[in-house]
Amino acid sequence: MNNPDVIRSVYGSRGKTPVTQTISKPVPLGPEHNVWFWNPNRIGARGPEPSFESRLRSEFGDDIGVTWNPITERWQVFARAPKVQTPICQGWRLLFIHWGADHQFLPLDERVFGRIYQVDSSRNGGAKKYFERIIQEYHRDEAKREVEKKQDAIDQAMPYWEHSQIKNIGKGSKFSTYHA
Repeated sequence: MNNPDVIRSVYGSRGKTPVTQTISKPVPLGPEHNVWFWNPNRIGARGPEPSFESRLRSEFGDDIGVTWNPITERWQVFARAPKVQTPICQGWRLLFIHWGADHQFLPLDERVFGRIYQVDSSRNGGAKKYFERIIQEYHRDEAKREVEKKQDAIDQAMPYWEHSQIKNIGKGSKFSTYHA
């Protein structure tokens, strides 16, 4: 059995039964495993239901395409990009794969429209304005976290500060009251 796609290793020490391990070389995946393979230009690529397709067309025109990837079993959203010319995908760029936080399946609904507006740089006045908006959101969130952090520190320090206040004014020495 001299198969070039199989590697056999024998492990063992003196006096013990050797262990044989067979390792197969990985089989290269076909182009259909590439997420860009299932673009709107692909013949045989399945699109969304006609009702969703018509809402998508009325909102964005022909610049956005949605296709089903049968390998990952997820919806993919593409934006038209004539400059993108690769052997697998001509004229489209992948905006995002529509899935949940844990990569679970999500149906096509209003979340798709919200995410398109969020990630498509052409909807935000170009890449530079999109980047500036993301930086502004980052600084806003950072300032909010800083305020919360400062408030947490104050909330933790207040009981100690209140405990350290002199409470026996007019009742003699605080030292003699506690250390006598």
